[in-house]
Amino acid sequence: PYKWLPVYNPEVVLAYRGKKRQEAPPHIFSISDNAYQFMLTDRENQSILIT
Repeated sequence: PYKWLPVYNPEVVLAYRGKKRQEAPPHIFSISDNAYQFMLTDRENQSILIT
């Protein structure tokens, strides 16, 4: 069930660096950053369900 996904290569990182969430398709980088920012702002725990 486990396989390598090319989600951490340098090209992907550069594609999301410095972009607003609406400027790029959903990705674990932007989703986790969004949850982290809401956690800091709202002072509430966050969770992410990946299926």
